Amino acid sequence: MTPIEAWSVADAPSLRDRLQARAEPVLLRGLVAHWPAVQAARTSSAALCDLLRRLDAGVEVMATKTRAAAQGVMGYNETLTDFAFVKARMPLAEFIGHLQGYVGRPGAPSIAAQCAKVSEVIPGFSDENPLQALPGVVPNFWLGNALTVPVHHDHPFNLACVVAGRRRFTLFAPDQVGNLYIGPLEHTPSGAPISVVHPKAPDFDRYPRYREALAAARVAELGPGDALYIPPLWYHQVEALDDVNLLVNYWWPVPGSATAPVPAAALMQALQSLNALPAPQRDAWAALFGHYLVQREADPAAHIPPAWRGVLARQP
Repeated sequence: MTPIEAWSVADAPSLRDRLQARAEPVLLRGLVAHWPAVQAARTSSAALCDLLRRLDAGVEVMATKTRAAAQGVMGYNETLTDFAFVKARMPLAEFIGHLQGYVGRPGAPSIAAQCAKVSEVIPGFSDENPLQALPGVVPNFWLGNALTVPVHHDHPFNLACVVAGRRRFTLFAPDQVGNLYIGPLEHTPSGAPISVVHPKAPDFDRYPRYREALAAARVAELGPGDALYIPPLWYHQVEALDDVNLLVNYWWPVPGSATAPVPAAALMQALQSLNALPAPQRDAWAALFGHYLVQREADPAAHIPPAWRGVLARQP
């Protein structure tokens, strides 16, 4: 595994453009270290929980709890017939009570409140802990104890900011998809397809190409105040390492994606249309997709007058 490139930069509006220009992840040391929430978390986990209770709007969160055999991993069971965790909605205050009750308790289950909207559940957090780089982007928060989310990817740009605890990210470039053993595209834990390889005990006899993925992986460990930029479609595994962890993340769309059909929907439609075709026809369509979509060798419409290029016209 290779360490991720690290920057020492201040939170500023110009940072957004600088990040979007990158095709690879970058670790931003101390980007949000000045946040009051980070300072509270450095004091104690109890101080952080008190801060969250003060901001609590009484809205329920989706809480997950891993089953005993899962070893703290929010993935599939061994036979890939069910998930290795359960979900339940509960008030944030109730979840925080469970979280604090498990602190220092050996063998405690792994729990997390996943992808909760800051503006709905803890309004006022963004006012007290602003991010100048992404004005207007509504963040989400992820609160829990030691828990691992298996390899998955997101479609938008992603900036993940650690408020409390330590988090280890293992990232894989999009071209590693064939080595990651991604599971079902529909039957997923939370919408994003995930790898079926157990991150804590990978079975290399069953999933041999996963060794190649690990050899090409990037890794970074973040502490309170650090942030990680994850480009669209980069696969990542996230490990929360302490008894109380809080991460706030910001997703913002790739330019053009707000007005065009979602690429993931196009992929699903292509799968439904082409999977039943004989291999020679699939190969032929693969050549067309490569020529018209990937466009690595040349602009497929360069020889056509601009007024007649239609959907082949390159977008600004």
